[in-house]
Amino acid sequence: MVSNLNGGHALILLLGLAAFILFIAALVSIIKAARASTAEKVIWVLVVLILPLLGPIVWFVVGKRFATAGDPPAV
Repeated sequence: MVSNLNGGHALILLLGLAAFILFIAALVSIIKAARASTAEKVIWVLVVLILPLLGPIVWFVVGKRFATAGDPPAV
């Protein structure tokens, strides 16, 4: 059987797989975030579910930093 998988299809397949892995990794990271409250975790999970590509990127760039940071600075 001859395959119709050319370079463009393989690239799309790899990008889709990378996006799926990023999506799953973000969900696991959100659930394991020790300093985030349950409400914050629910909001982040919703963001990741609603925006399946942009949500995980925002989580890893912005959200994870705040959810795992030490005590908030005194005002």
